[in-house]
Amino acid sequence: MPSIDPFGRYKPIAPSRKRRTKLPSFRTSFLLFILFCGLVTSKTFLINQYNYFKGLKDWHNGDLELARMEFNKVLLRTPGDAKAVDGLGLVEMKAGNLEKAKQLYDQAMKMGLGYSRKFNHLKTGQAFIDQGKYVEAELELQHALELQSTNPDVYIALGTVERALGQVVKGEKYYETALHYDPTNKKMQVLLEQAREEKDRGSIYYIFDRNGVPLALQWTKNGERGYPFGKEFAHLIGYNDQQEVNNRGSSGLEKLYQQYFPGNKLYLTLDSRIQKIISKAMGWQKGAIIVLNPRTGEILGSVSQPTFTPEKVHDEWWTYIGNKNTPLKNRAFESLYEPGSIIKIISSAAAVEKNLNLSTVFPFYCKGYQYIDNQIFYDWQKHKTIRSLEEAFDASCNMAFARLGFALGEDTIFEYNNRFGFNSTPKTLDVPVAMGVSPKLGLSRYELAEAATGLGKNFRITPLNAALIASTIADDGVMMSPYIVDKLTNINGKVLQESKPVIFKTTITRQTARFLTAMMVNDTERGIGVKARVKGIKIAGKTGTSGSRDPNFHAWFICFAPAENPKIAMAILAENGGTGKDVAAPIAKKVFEGIMDIMDLTSDNEKK
Repeated sequence: MPSIDPFGRYKPIAPSRKRRTKLPSFRTSFLLFILFCGLVTSKTFLINQYNYFKGLKDWHNGDLELARMEFNKVLLRTPGDAKAVDGLGLVEMKAGNLEKAKQLYDQAMKMGLGYSRKFNHLKTGQAFIDQGKYVEAELELQHALELQSTNPDVYIALGTVERALGQVVKGEKYYETALHYDPTNKKMQVLLEQAREEKDRGSIYYIFDRNGVPLALQWTKNGERGYPFGKEFAHLIGYNDQQEVNNRGSSGLEKLYQQYFPGNKLYLTLDSRIQKIISKAMGWQKGAIIVLNPRTGEILGSVSQPTFTPEKVHDEWWTYIGNKNTPLKNRAFESLYEPGSIIKIISSAAAVEKNLNLSTVFPFYCKGYQYIDNQIFYDWQKHKTIRSLEEAFDASCNMAFARLGFALGEDTIFEYNNRFGFNSTPKTLDVPVAMGVSPKLGLSRYELAEAATGLGKNFRITPLNAALIASTIADDGVMMSPYIVDKLTNINGKVLQESKPVIFKTTITRQTARFLTAMMVNDTERGIGVKARVKGIKIAGKTGTSGSRDPNFHAWFICFAPAENPKIAMAILAENGGTGKDVAAPIAKKVFEGIMDIMDLTSDNEKK
């Protein structure tokens, strides 16, 4: 078909005149190469940034192996990356490998590490302070100082760490340097004053009573421990021997919390004023006294006698160990004694709770003894006619409670002993506690009579458990779990651990508890516990006598006051001291008279 070009405008181009494709110039090639390298480098940079981000996220979440893997990816891609090495140091720090972390930090600095907001060692060091981990914080903050040598916040944190580690002079110098960089910092001025006060005093306080009164300190000069109240808190606070040769170890709260001392602060539920009162009331009498808040379970005071001087444990070790009176033993928590008549509270509670037909038990004539299973079962005196449970309780008649035991049966007695804390131990105490034990099943009639009256070789109780029996009645049948540590804080006051009231057991009804309270008030007002009576205070109490006449009986008195609205519950055990009515009850009187000066025990407000 002929082409349509009537004017002949379009002519074919000769081959020699066709445009040829030119190769790019050297300059263009070089620019393209630089662009390519930039893209590759940019990609590497972005991937590294992702690995940093992912590694730090895993580190914060505690996934240390994943974090380590992310930082190692960067090093495989970029072998000289200082940040990745720094990140590995963070991983080792959190894993507790401080020496390895230090090596990695030093390596990163030699590789030219600079300050990075992502890898914020100041923030990490402050986090360790918040956790009460001052050795870790010191290493982290020293590294932060290498990266931020003019940041006053680093110096403040380091000053706090050194104080916590007992290096008060170093801490003071760090604070002074911080003040140089930030002269108007009021917080800094307060911390500097605290450091100077500690330097002038020559000690750091680290255990306190409930009111902030110092109970334990460390001397900054030599690191030795000191105890302002001496022997009075010895069994609970314990000791910590700092001598390298023939070290005697540690005990009590000193042992249990030694990883936190002296940098952190331990606040106890104990009241040093009550501790002084009960120590004075106990005198040289061997035994123990426990004082509780029945509403919460807080231990307000606890003494064991004989005691020891914590600072002298190293030098007097063999004297203490060889002493037959075992002064190092915490009798209040660890010693087990036959309970005696204080168990009549539990037997009475069982009778009321089970709606026992008491007409099958009373009236009853007590002649002072009776034969059971061909064995003679003694009472402490001839009570003659006992008409009711209340009369049996007032007189603390063994014969009457033996009959009550027969009527209740061993199953019920065992059940209610368990309800009141036997054969178990509370989980809220930090110090060692012995478990009270009661007779098991399969008892003879003689053993059943003993079980109902708190006697027998298979019946043992700690003074602590005895105090819990009293506090249970005081708290309308609820046994609160006892505790001695209120809270643990770091050097800045941030709470690391804190205790809260916890119910240990719900034992009996409120009605039963109030019936028992009335009987215990009668026991103190006109029964055999009258020697505990204090004018102006309505005291609910029960005496007990156990053990044998040779060398002497153990004297018990458990009680609470004021009976209308209890604020304290108490157990007193005078080991080989005599009878409960003649020895333990008068000690209780001294304690209440002393506590009246610091606490209102005369309230007429009824329990709600």
